[in-house]
Amino acid sequence: MSRRVRVLLLWPGCEGAAAGNFGVPQLVLLGTVLRARGDVDVEIRDLAIERRLGTRLPEILDGDDRRGYDIIAISVYSSFDHLPCEAIAQLARERWPDVVLVAGGYHPSARPLPYVSEQSPFDAVVVGEGERPLSTIVDAVAGGQRPRKQVLGPEAIEHLDTLPPSDWSLLARYRDVARRYASQAQVYLSRGCPFDCAFCMERAKREVSWRSLSVERALDEIDNLHQFLDLRSWTLYFGDALFGMNKRWRRAFLEGLARRNIPVDKFWLLIRVDLVDDEDLRLFGAANCGLGFGLESGDPGLLSIIRKSGRLDDYLDRMEHIAERAREHQVPWGANVICGHPGETPATMERSAAYLRKLFLRPRGTTGFLSVDPFRLYPGSPIDAERGVYEQRFGTRFHRPHWWDDGDPEFLSEWVDPSDELDWIGRESLQHRLLTPILAEVEDHFVYRGSARDYFSRAIGDQLAYASPAARLPAFERYYAWHGYLGRRARAQRQRREHVALAEVARDRRSQLLESVAQLAALPTDHPILRAIELVPRERFVPVESVEDSTRDIPIALDDSGLATVSAMHAYAASFAALDVHAGDGVLDVGSGSGYGAALLRELVGEAGQVVAIEIDPALVARARVELDPLGVECVAANALHPDTWPPGATALRKVTVGFALEVIPIAWREVMAPGTVVVAPLLRGDVLHLCRTVLTASGELDQTWLGAVRYVPTRTEAPKPVAATRADARRAPAHLPVLR
Repeated sequence: MSRRVRVLLLWPGCEGAAAGNFGVPQLVLLGTVLRARGDVDVEIRDLAIERRLGTRLPEILDGDDRRGYDIIAISVYSSFDHLPCEAIAQLARERWPDVVLVAGGYHPSARPLPYVSEQSPFDAVVVGEGERPLSTIVDAVAGGQRPRKQVLGPEAIEHLDTLPPSDWSLLARYRDVARRYASQAQVYLSRGCPFDCAFCMERAKREVSWRSLSVERALDEIDNLHQFLDLRSWTLYFGDALFGMNKRWRRAFLEGLARRNIPVDKFWLLIRVDLVDDEDLRLFGAANCGLGFGLESGDPGLLSIIRKSGRLDDYLDRMEHIAERAREHQVPWGANVICGHPGETPATMERSAAYLRKLFLRPRGTTGFLSVDPFRLYPGSPIDAERGVYEQRFGTRFHRPHWWDDGDPEFLSEWVDPSDELDWIGRESLQHRLLTPILAEVEDHFVYRGSARDYFSRAIGDQLAYASPAARLPAFERYYAWHGYLGRRARAQRQRREHVALAEVARDRRSQLLESVAQLAALPTDHPILRAIELVPRERFVPVESVEDSTRDIPIALDDSGLATVSAMHAYAASFAALDVHAGDGVLDVGSGSGYGAALLRELVGEAGQVVAIEIDPALVARARVELDPLGVECVAANALHPDTWPPGATALRKVTVGFALEVIPIAWREVMAPGTVVVAPLLRGDVLHLCRTVLTASGELDQTWLGAVRYVPTRTEAPKPVAATRADARRAPAHLPVLR
């Protein structure tokens, strides 16, 4: 005898294209279909909202009555969600060993077999649309059977009107907080996209024919969502892969939408450039719609590689015509371009940028805005299926072609050298040089004055923020870190020295910190040390995986020992200000680590001065010399506590800075340093370490001025023993899985 089946549909809180949208309409429709059977209890949980509500994942998996579920179906919407969803499934399996775990979404559709391997916590995977396969699983469970490592689908719905109307009450749990956590609502009106853009993973769902709800049914879906949510002040996004491919349907729908006068701020949708004409623009304007176009490039040659249109001779001209008519009809629109698509070269980027400048920076203004994305390799896309072709034809290099398994998807999905003329660094730098100035000017040319103008202005601002130093630095850090993880640290260090864009971005970030550094070091904002901190490239003196941290006012560990660091910027500022370093001075840097402090000192003393750096660790000395030798700084491996190991002339230098904690000024130093020598060092005063300025007097006394309490690494009396890294250590990658409590 069949029984009622308890089903939990989980949305992981996607960070991709659907991030920030309320509605998860694909799960609502799945839940609606299951609920309509009459023998299924269905719940939907949106983990993006649940996290903000403070709900613990075990509570969600247990259900409100703590009895758990028979089936937990997890939407692995994109490849970015793969590892988090696998972790969620593993926790569910440990908590409820008998639950049936199902994966569905774009990524499982593209790569179904790993989900049904013996190592996977999942029992079944759905390829393509989920209504029929999930109903099959419910039938099995209701009959007392358990799916065992099954791949179900594709089983596409040919006529969408055969599905019941979406039951939005499945999201009643979130209705009162939706506006607080979502930037727009979302609904689906159609499925499929028959076009074959090379980068797109839509074909992973197998069925690509365009199918829509009937016009009246589509309008009713929107009305029903409005009755549930009250769409006043909302933007409503039609999340279809391709809106309105059929002209007759499109125009009838837009006319009906205008008549219904649903009080949203704006409807937002994605449509192709080559589907829209002047009459469409008039109807879009009357129906209060904004348009998103996947333009992808402004270069005809690259558009051909992307397989964007069968009519490339007028595709870009058509976009310009649409832009002009959209301004006349006051229809807001956005165009997305992809930088670094396989086959991209500096020449294609130059031509694309020239076109985009013409498209957006029009003398009479525009109602459009530009969004820019780096190319990302998606499984199931034509490029993924034909990687070898792109490698042979263009010299494309896909550094981590299975990046979704590596725990660093934000960077690794983009780590592609587009061609033998353009590597990842070149693409990133050229993208910034060519397109950021256009992004910066778009707002001044944006003349749309209709409803939801703030919505589009925020989009313009967000795009510019994505090009800011704060947004660019994490990708630089990941680039160098992965070279380190893959055993190419020396190469990464060489590249880092020559990376002009990194130097510019890092300096910009440091310049933003100077005021706070001055406050922490109790210095005036025009003190010379602040200028040195701005100019000296701190990112060259830290481990390759700490590039982003180098632009923060924090100490950075140089190894795993805890005995060697690059100190916080304000620590150098306070110490060197206490030492009163001027142009022409001779300074001894004792405990110099990777040489950052010595580089700052060289900037302060100038060509007429002298800097000698002493470090006990030969490995750090070798690293420091790469940067310090070109600056004319002498850097040697020596024991700081034994002046007899120091290089000739070091004891004659009259200013000494110390980078590690001491109990007192060593007697050995006092015996060899001339009267009048100034030593700034962290010394114990009672049980607390303080920065102390000590002047060695002619009488042998110490004239000491005690400054603020500090933290420094302890004294080392011998060089560390080298530890050979294992192969596993050298290849260890970062784990970025979420901590699910």
